[in-house]
Amino acid sequence: MADEYLDKIPSIGISFQTALHGNRQLVLQSFIDRDCSKEKLDALLDKLRDACERQFAWGEIENIELKIKQEHINATQQGIRIEKADEQIRAEWDSSNRKGDLRLTQAQIQKQREAYAVAEGIKHRIEILTRDLDNWKARYANGRMGSVSSGAG
Repeated sequence: MADEYLDKIPSIGISFQTALHGNRQLVLQSFIDRDCSKEKLDALLDKLRDACERQFAWGEIENIELKIKQEHINATQQGIRIEKADEQIRAEWDSSNRKGDLRLTQAQIQKQREAYAVAEGIKHRIEILTRDLDNWKARYANGRMGSVSSGAG
């Protein structure tokens, strides 16, 4: 009779919930034998956590790709602004009937420095985002996101 009672006891139910990008939630549920070893329980928890982290990585990849796309748009627009400003400076020089090589005023030099600093900032952000994207893609492709059972952390 004691065995019949034990067989009716439910297994351990596990719910693993995580927040994803874009106000999305992921809930994974599993069950495991109530008499399982600590190693089996840890392996199941690692599996659930890895699945959640992999989905988070997928969202992060998507997010970074959008940011990179926007930075490329910003770079193109900044290049156009620099071109127009350079053309305007050249036109002002030509219309002023000055002779010789183009010489910028201090205000023009400052504006030009600022414009090129913005362009460099965009370039730097693209480099950082690209490195981040490569890192997240590697984590996503790895499958196991670095569980204690796999030797990480």
